[in-house]
Amino acid sequence: MLSIQRILIDGSLLSLALGLLIMASLYYNPRLWLQDFPAEIRAKLPPVTPREKRDQYILMIPFMLLMFGFPVYSAVQLKLANGGSIDFLTAYLHIALIAHIFNLFDAVVLDWLILTVMKPKFAIPPGAEGMEYLLADMSMQFKNFLKGIVICTVFSLPLAVLAMIL
Repeated sequence: MLSIQRILIDGSLLSLALGLLIMASLYYNPRLWLQDFPAEIRAKLPPVTPREKRDQYILMIPFMLLMFGFPVYSAVQLKLANGGSIDFLTAYLHIALIAHIFNLFDAVVLDWLILTVMKPKFAIPPGAEGMEYLLADMSMQFKNFLKGIVICTVFSLPLAVLAMIL
């Protein structure tokens, strides 16, 4: 049986964990997220260095483990709470809704509130100072949110199958 309370709690935990990881990596080196900055900023800056490329790969390990592993873990816990079985639709909705909570958190808290409203200096790559206004492009942010909806919806399908198998 689907648990909205569990979805909200686990979606919030995932959002907090990924939010901290993203903000810490922005503080460490915002160029690790260069591919996510507006094209005008990317065009002004040199490409990522080999070290930054390595750091991106290292960053993606915990990011992907959290983004994909945590919702599956949560669905498996739901499965155990339901006597060891879960149907595909329940597993899918559980995983998809947790992922969508993070997508909403990413759009509203990280992209809009922190990067657009608060504008921390550490989140702007060196050489892009004065271009912060490009981050306030709400059409770009909305497109990214819509892309996130598609990604969360599609990737939740195989994750639901995995949760059923585990």
